[in-house]
Amino acid sequence: MVDYADLLASHSSQSFPDEASYGEAWLKQNAGAGTLLASAVAAGLLADRMAWVFVAGYQCAMRHTFSDIPWDGLAAFAVSEDRKGTPPLPGVSSHYRQGETCVSGYKTWVACSSALQYLVIKADRGEQARYYCLPRQTPGLTLTDKYGDFLSEMSQGVAQLENVVVPQPLDASRVRDFGIRESLYIYIAFCAWAGSRGAPAADCELLIHGLAPLVETPPTDAEGLARLRDLDNAVQNLRLGLSGSSSPSWEQDQRLIAMYSPGMQKRQPSN
Repeated sequence: MVDYADLLASHSSQSFPDEASYGEAWLKQNAGAGTLLASAVAAGLLADRMAWVFVAGYQCAMRHTFSDIPWDGLAAFAVSEDRKGTPPLPGVSSHYRQGETCVSGYKTWVACSSALQYLVIKADRGEQARYYCLPRQTPGLTLTDKYGDFLSEMSQGVAQLENVVVPQPLDASRVRDFGIRESLYIYIAFCAWAGSRGAPAADCELLIHGLAPLVETPPTDAEGLARLRDLDNAVQNLRLGLSGSSSPSWEQDQRLIAMYSPGMQKRQPSN
């Protein structure tokens, strides 16, 4: 188990105004992080704002889902496709070209599009769906950066793929639980961060230790889901207890943590 008290004691405050500076620091700290849990905690402590808390947890959730994603740069998992355009941009689908499997289309939400080194895409749907990890410099891949009001320091761009030759697909056996693991890893990073922002360290450590086993095995039975709801309530109370000066854009970006709560509270036991 991660020794949060020791990590917190060695924490030193730094400022990372853009994702390139945070990404560089993230890369250095992950060289010795060890486990995914340790990475989420260390990267959460490293963060100086909620945008980087998101990145800290998101990076771990992706690598828990797809263990073949390299650790030598930030990655993004692109699933979202256009539903609002007139006409909508085409989604990503596969085709054969000169004997090779290629993909073409658009993904409309790509986190860290400015700084990422790897893009994981979903191509096709249903039983035909496949997942591929593409290096940033892959021929035919174009990333266009955008920035929004929420987590405003983090680029949130668009990916265009045009006859991109894809590698062997990734093992997708853990994709189903990506959503819950993403929220849990972000909670862990947030709890680590909160302890460096004035929240009681013992409370933060207790929450980290409570969340950790749920990341490994997301609950599906009534007892486990009740535990998940209790932990979610505790994380939300932790959020509410922090002052408005906890980080840049705190008043707006705290909804990163708030927005996961309804889904956790409504989860039902699987048959």
